Amino acid sequence: MKTLLVGVDFTKSSDNTINYAIQIAKQSGSKLLLFHALTAPVIHTTSGLIFLDNDKAKKMAEKEMKDLINRLSKEHKGVKFDMEVTYDGIKDRVKKLAKNKKINLVVLGLETKTKIETFINRTTSLDLTGKIDCPIITVSEKYKKHNIKKMIVAIDNKETLKPGLSKRIHSLIDLLKMEAEFVHVITEDELQIKQTHNRQIKVTNINAADVKTGLSAYARKSKADLIMLISNKYGALYSLFVDSHSKKMIMSSNIPVISVHK
Repeated sequence: MKTLLVGVDFTKSSDNTINYAIQIAKQSGSKLLLFHALTAPVIHTTSGLIFLDNDKAKKMAEKEMKDLINRLSKEHKGVKFDMEVTYDGIKDRVKKLAKNKKINLVVLGLETKTKIETFINRTTSLDLTGKIDCPIITVSEKYKKHNIKKMIVAIDNKETLKPGLSKRIHSLIDLLKMEAEFVHVITEDELQIKQTHNRQIKVTNINAADVKTGLSAYARKSKADLIMLISNKYGALYSLFVDSHSKKMIMSSNIPVISVHK
């Protein structure tokens, strides 16, 4: 059975993400691992920082998580839930779980923030994009429909789909049981895509000023429920000062975005 890791922080955005992940679990026959990363509680005093009882904080979070799972299990018969509450950072923990093949997909929420707030307080889904091998679905808190029928797969004209990447993409399509359409956005500085992919893939070419605008417009036109992006691995300085196509799309999209590491 496939396992989907769902980030939980007990907010409304988190509740929306869980509900979306449950729909995926039902459609794909997967189980859900609800994951909550704790922050070591501290208080400031005149003499410095004092760390509070970490065990107590963890037990409280575990109880809240168990109560959540009990409620969800009653509401969604047949869906299997597991949980993990840890002080490990989500990036390091997800990397380890993905490397050991304990999870197949990560589902994270994205709270509505201004651009400056997002720059100062980097959201988890943006932090993880291009940093881990496991695919990540980012769900905006504004997205409430939770349809899982059609996705568009954004591909580039600069390189072919290598066998390993092509296999991962099609495995995800099979897992999600969604209709998929491969789309290439032709901007002013690009050439027409060459049909050099390793598998016979029908590609829809669309013209737009930039990738984000083109994908967003085509997603609305084709009534897509999910956009798949292939993310590059970026260094720390690049990630800090330059927005990749993936991050721009995640921040602006009205429908969920799934990032697949190249």
